[in-house]
Amino acid sequence: MKRNIFIIILLILLFVVIVISLISGSVKTSLNELFSIFFNIKKEETDSGLIIFKIRLPRIFLAILIGGTLAVTGAMLQAIFKNPLVDPFITGVSSGAAFGATIAIIFKFYSITLFAIFGAVFTILFVYRLSVKNNNLNLYNLLLIGVMTGSFLSSLIMFLSAFFNRDMVKVIFWLMGDLSITDIFLLKISYIISLIIIIFCIYFSNDLNILSLDEDEAKVSGVKTEFIKTFYFISSGILTGLSVSLSGVIGFVGLVVPHIVRFFIGPDLRMLIPFSFLTGSIFLLICDTIARVAFAPAEIPVGIITGLFGAPVFVALLITRK
Repeated sequence: MKRNIFIIILLILLFVVIVISLISGSVKTSLNELFSIFFNIKKEETDSGLIIFKIRLPRIFLAILIGGTLAVTGAMLQAIFKNPLVDPFITGVSSGAAFGATIAIIFKFYSITLFAIFGAVFTILFVYRLSVKNNNLNLYNLLLIGVMTGSFLSSLIMFLSAFFNRDMVKVIFWLMGDLSITDIFLLKISYIISLIIIIFCIYFSNDLNILSLDEDEAKVSGVKTEFIKTFYFISSGILTGLSVSLSGVIGFVGLVVPHIVRFFIGPDLRMLIPFSFLTGSIFLLICDTIARVAFAPAEIPVGIITGLFGAPVFVALLITRK
């Protein structure tokens, strides 16, 4: 009953936040004008209609995808490592994607997103290969190698930015998070891939529940522990890589949101994963709306807003839960 009420509240809140995001911005749109645009096809050809359909709606869909996938990834990785401080960026994948994007920005390659995806995939394979010993995925090694790889790639990014200082501002702005996507086809493909992965993650989530308690007990219970660890690491890496390649590095979503959801519905990943997706979408959409309207017509990188909101919320949760 409690979970049903919570999901109804989340869906209503998501709808309200979407409406607020659609009417907010440097160009104001009234509610009456918004509804007339949606229910009158010809209105789409007006200036307000073009702003709604070509700029704000794609941005909203991107915020929903990025916020949801980062929150889901954070929830899964916290369960795998049994560590509440783990977030999607701890495995080094985000730094790999950011390094690929930095190369594309500095050397003026065609697609920043494509290079970011290549960087993420290479990092996933590299970290995974070094973490496997005797056909077993060592989570302790995975964590250490991920952190070290991320630190190394972050240093390379700073070096390249300093050496090619003409592009430093663009690199730093991208690294702070940017949801102004223009490639709708890429957004659709990312939605399909992400939702398929999340569905499979929910399907195997009970095995991860058992594994997160005790690995030896999971083996006795018939859980294929190596498959589960590998599957969730690869899935988390792909989701993180896609998110960073589409929007840059947006922190605190994957760290804070799972804790908020866990506070209300508990640690069962069968519920935690879908609820985290909804909550993460709402959280990032609120932050992006604030980033767009706080100093309009200027725009703040959304990663700054998630940090300003996420850090105090996380500390408050820790104090509340002791």
